[in-house]
Amino acid sequence: MRNFTPITLAAALATMLTAPLAMAQTTQDGARPGNDIGTRSSLPLSPNASNITSSDTNSTIAPTSPEPNVGPGAGVSALLTAANQSIASGQTGTADEALEQAETQVLQRSVPQTQVDYSSQDPVVSQIEQARTALGNHDKTGATQAINQILASNAPELND
Repeated sequence: MRNFTPITLAAALATMLTAPLAMAQTTQDGARPGNDIGTRSSLPLSPNASNITSSDTNSTIAPTSPEPNVGPGAGVSALLTAANQSIASGQTGTADEALEQAETQVLQRSVPQTQVDYSSQDPVVSQIEQARTALGNHDKTGATQAINQILASNAPELND
């Protein structure tokens, strides 16, 4: 058995207490070292949807999901179609990212800019939230059904 001196124990304790601080350091722009804001390369990375509902949240840090396979400036319907394709191929994180981007576009159209506490009454927003909640509950079928309902609705938000 190894004998620890008070100095050895103090050094070990100091290391244990300062290690989390070193890991939590950020750069001047608020990013952790090695993670460039706006590049979508922030760690952790994951192709799986998470941090949508309390049942699929394992960490306070939501992993960065891969971008949906759509071009820049893709509209709501293209993002919803990409979400369906991602679900079909098991890329639920990419599907969630596509749904978030589609929801953002709808909200930018439906929420008055001056009303920061406005709750959107747009049914498409509600249906996208249903799809995301289904993903968070690992219900791929439910997510796909919600997306298909939106796509079949011919809602004005789908006009790219």
